[in-house]
Amino acid sequence: MPLPQLGLSLSITDNPGSPIYSGKGEREKISDYDSATQQHTITIIISDEKVNEIELNINDKNLHKVMLPTYKMMVTDDKTKERTYYEVTRDSLLLNELKINKTGRFDFLGMKLFKKTVYMLPVITFEPLKSVKEIFEVTKYRIKKENYLSYTLHRNAEKAFLVSGLLPENFIKTTNCEKFFYVEDRYQGQKFLGDISYREKFIKTIPKVEIHLIKRQNTIKEYELNKLGKVNKIIYL
Repeated sequence: MPLPQLGLSLSITDNPGSPIYSGKGEREKISDYDSATQQHTITIIISDEKVNEIELNINDKNLHKVMLPTYKMMVTDDKTKERTYYEVTRDSLLLNELKINKTGRFDFLGMKLFKKTVYMLPVITFEPLKSVKEIFEVTKYRIKKENYLSYTLHRNAEKAFLVSGLLPENFIKTTNCEKFFYVEDRYQGQKFLGDISYREKFIKTIPKVEIHLIKRQNTIKEYELNKLGKVNKIIYL
């Protein structure tokens, strides 16, 4: 499934002195001793706050694109204290279960006409089970390449992937997984990848990485889409 590519204004930092973003690149000096003796943590928070939608191109003879909602995601760490914000999708599409519903059928001069065609597209999600927030330690479950980055969230036999960047064509098939979070940052995932690399480089030691997943109020079952792929209605469990 190709990554969505939209011109969204994302990835902003609240530290004007960050050398990777705008500003003069000035910051307080932290001793090498601090980096060598302390383990620091990079925290990625996937919120339940819906902020936008992105267009996802799909290969289906009936439906060519889908507008997916996106949610606010924040990245920070306990050393630089900088915060950057992105958008992330939380729903994975079950395209092989797409159904077409045609409503308002009537006959006119011997022709069968339809007032409306809608597409029912089931989705699968990965949500906290027991509380409003679930924390996943993903330090050991990272794949970082030149053009993409992925973290695996494990929960017993269940798993999901947080991915960003230009994924190889066979990546999704090799994961044997249907649950994905896609990071959208206006630069094909490269800004998020650079953000993580910058924090790792500044921390100097291998940091602990946590993903905090905030539970949404309702679990989505499927989308009702119009012929343009825009969500008309969301059906919940």
